[in-house]
Amino acid sequence: MKRELNAYRQVEDLGPATLEVYIETRRGLLLAADKLTRRMRELEPIRTVEEMDLILQLDRDRKLIVEMISDCSYVIEWLETGRRPGNRRGIERRAAYQREIPTDPARLPAVAYRDADPEEPPEADSEIKHLRLMAALRGLTDRERECFSLAHGQGCSYSEIAGLLHLSKSSVGTYVVRAQRKIAANVGSVVVLVG
Repeated sequence: MKRELNAYRQVEDLGPATLEVYIETRRGLLLAADKLTRRMRELEPIRTVEEMDLILQLDRDRKLIVEMISDCSYVIEWLETGRRPGNRRGIERRAAYQREIPTDPARLPAVAYRDADPEEPPEADSEIKHLRLMAALRGLTDRERECFSLAHGQGCSYSEIAGLLHLSKSSVGTYVVRAQRKIAANVGSVVVLVG
């Protein structure tokens, strides 16, 4: 009986850890678990204490092999999909703070504005426009700022923005139009700088 138990406990070098090796290992483990199950069924009408011990040992070995099969299946799924099994959110679906796209306001197109004092030098005029644009951007909601920056600062199409922010194209259009209206209204108003 000891010889029979040792026949099931073999240690093998499985080679490199590749998907094919894991699949082949799982296949071998499934066959080993099947052999143990069949052997346990052959010993079913238990007559002696030694047979009972053998069946209990075979059952423990089968449970260990089933755990190994589960581990191999886990690794196979990870290697096939490229992501950890059981994760609820993959890397392609990020949280809101991870989707932020920093944009330099200087790259935004200039808004038509002709309410400046004609006696001011052009450098001061552009500095005032820049400050007013910055203030106008601060007056937007996060979504409006994201959509406006991507549409006008990065030159993305509405469908590209919709894909990036997981919105519909019509929602992106709505956010961009709202942002344009708010910026047009805020750039024309007086900027009060505090601090």
